[in-house]
Amino acid sequence: MHTTHGPAQVPAWPVYVLTAHDDGRFEASGPLVPASRHPTRAAAVGTVAAAAARLGRPVRAEATEPNGTVWYLVISPDGAVVELSGGGSHPRALRGRDTKPPRSSDAAPEAERQPEDGAYVEPLALVAQHLEAGRTVQAAALAAQLDEQVADRLGVSHPEALHIREVRARVTALAGDVPNGVRLTRDVAERWHHQGEYERAEAAATHAETLWMGITDVDTALSVGMTLVRLRHQIPGETGDALGAVLEHQAWLTSVRDEAGPQQPRPVALVPPGQGPACPARPRHSGPSWERPPQGPQGVVT
Repeated sequence: MHTTHGPAQVPAWPVYVLTAHDDGRFEASGPLVPASRHPTRAAAVGTVAAAAARLGRPVRAEATEPNGTVWYLVISPDGAVVELSGGGSHPRALRGRDTKPPRSSDAAPEAERQPEDGAYVEPLALVAQHLEAGRTVQAAALAAQLDEQVADRLGVSHPEALHIREVRARVTALAGDVPNGVRLTRDVAERWHHQGEYERAEAAATHAETLWMGITDVDTALSVGMTLVRLRHQIPGETGDALGAVLEHQAWLTSVRDEAGPQQPRPVALVPPGQGPACPARPRHSGPSWERPPQGPQGVVT
């Protein structure tokens, strides 16, 4: 009976967090596990084991002792706990409760941190399954957890992290939160642009713009529009057409608001693009290149 698991044996996602507190209670948190405190270590481990059982395989966990020591573990669906080989325990200075365990990758530039092959195929497939079943809220929550964990592990500007953040943005918009979908996509576009990946940056910027122009509430569209103006000043599109179109749409929204006059209260409808009556239709011309959606396979998770 072995007492360790090799890193290649357990996918990099998800990683659960077990924290021992000074009052003797234990906290467990992670994907599919709402943060909660338990009276015993075994109870906290059992919560993670139940999540592993739903996935049908062992999962990784990082356990932090009250003195700051961090253990890298593997928890199986039957509740067995073993050490992750190459992980071990690492003491650290307690600078605060929000301090994160150090990792060997922390000193490496983000571009040099590499995920394990296929590490995030399974969670992205779970996101897609939720979407196909119409469970958009669950898909958005899982995509957000995956985005945060991958960004923490690889760095927020790592190509894999940017791909997953773009998935999160699309799912967030499908779940009804279009403004945050726009903001997340803008973040992706700006980071690709900073890395010199101009085609990817333009594709993300175009998607953010398409989402924005589909917002039907005038006040919401104007608020989110500042995000697009900032983005298109950095990525103006070929010959500056995209920036001009964003400024034109913003001016049109402003005129619609001013013509309508003050309304108390003014409703805010966070709806997917193309739905809802709040914003009158605007005539559209045949789109130049900046209006075309990004080319690629169909579907949210690409």
